Amino acid sequence: MAKSADNVRTGFKFQYAVKFICTSNIPGTSQTTDAFLPGNYQTAVNIHNPQNVKVKFRKKLASPIGISDYFGDVLIPDGVARVTCGQVQDFGLHLIHGFEGFLVIESTHSIDVTAVYTAGGKEVNSIDVEQIKERKL
Repeated sequence: MAKSADNVRTGFKFQYAVKFICTSNIPGTSQTTDAFLPGNYQTAVNIHNPQNVKVKFRKKLASPIGISDYFGDVLIPDGVARVTCGQVQDFGLHLIHGFEGFLVIESTHSIDVTAVYTAGGKEVNSIDVEQIKERKL
């Protein structure tokens, strides 16, 4: 109940949970996982404000190894932001071999959130683009 009250108090009415993968599976090393085939995996998330007003949003990372604090931001009308694997360390989690979990975004208004997933070895072998559904809080 406290989380719901916190969202009402802060004005965040929409939530987006994006699967976020920034890791490699390199068999025979400490970076071996049974979660993925051998290769490199990256996610880029694009956030767009389709509204005619400024939109406040906040984002955090959540995984079995930890949950970061929320970090707030503002998007101007038609403004765009993005979160990439290069920014994972900015969330303050102690990550050794990358990240696998969720990027959670909450906003005061409905926004567009799109994830771009790439996978490959030395070059891209696969790409997928997914529009993330919103959840009303």
